[in-house]
Amino acid sequence: MDLKLSGKRVLVCGGTRGIGRAIAEEFSKEGSTVFIVARHQSKEIAKQIEVQYSAKVFGFDADLSKAEDIQQVKKAVGQVDVLIINSGGPKVGDFFDLRDEDWYLAFDLLIMSTVRLINAFLPDMIERKWGRVIAITSVSVFEPLPRLLLSNSLRMAIAGLMKSLSKEYARYNITFNCVAPGHTMTERLEHLIKEAAVRMQKSEEEVIKQMAEENDVKRFAKPEEIAAAVVFLASERASYITGTTLKVDGGFVHASL
Repeated sequence: MDLKLSGKRVLVCGGTRGIGRAIAEEFSKEGSTVFIVARHQSKEIAKQIEVQYSAKVFGFDADLSKAEDIQQVKKAVGQVDVLIINSGGPKVGDFFDLRDEDWYLAFDLLIMSTVRLINAFLPDMIERKWGRVIAITSVSVFEPLPRLLLSNSLRMAIAGLMKSLSKEYARYNITFNCVAPGHTMTERLEHLIKEAAVRMQKSEEEVIKQMAEENDVKRFAKPEEIAAAVVFLASERASYITGTTLKVDGGFVHASL
């Protein structure tokens, strides 16, 4: 299937690890020019992907929770056709574990980075009358996850923003969608498993088995399975899909809608 992504300019935030790196690799396979942004090692990872897939991949170190870093990325990258908004997860904890500072930091990490990135790159899409904006959220927008109050709360706001923008800018042939992964084998999930094992006084193997049993396919996702959905939504084949949050969760959410 020709997804018509060859030559498209794609910015992948959080592109050095986990789901973000898998997304960068999938776009590289499609012949896109890929720009990776992350706090550390972006140039090294970009070079690895470039060599592996004979693609055009560039890396930029930046902290996307800071407005000035986003402006520097915009200046360095220029216009993009596809914007993939993705970040690490905020602090884990129960409600009374979280301080005001944790909420403010999470707000900058998740909400303000999204707002600022769209502010930076949307005008060029409007001018060219084509674009794709995809935010990686979490299955927690449908089913809140234990001890992930910051993520549960703020990622729902991202889904609301993307839905609102999809209505405003559809006339410019720009789509806005979210992808909501279920449990996916990343460093973040490994950390959550270790934390749960200590808290529940169980082995990590027991925690993994319990978590995997929560979805229909009885296993965790691979990052490349999430990336496949993202690349499809960015393609011409998905031009009639906008304003949606696509669950890629192995059947974790049991509600009909």
